[in-house]
Amino acid sequence: MMNAETVQFLLTTLMELATLLCAYGAVRLYKKKWQPRMVLLLVPLLINAVCYAVYRTTVFFYLGVILLLCIPFVWPRKSA
Repeated sequence: MMNAETVQFLLTTLMELATLLCAYGAVRLYKKKWQPRMVLLLVPLLINAVCYAVYRTTVFFYLGVILLLCIPFVWPRKSA
């Protein structure tokens, strides 16, 4: 069995990779519809929020901030 520190380390590493990949993918897919791109940002954002509530480590908070900063680049414009 894995102890709590190992589980937290693996979850932190997984969420760091997922956050960076999803942020890059959502911003990079600029010619696609905005709904799947927004889902690509909001799902890891919600997971980071839950992990922050459970573990109370700032890593998950800052990963959420990264995803929040990407939302204006995905939000649809009126002219589009």
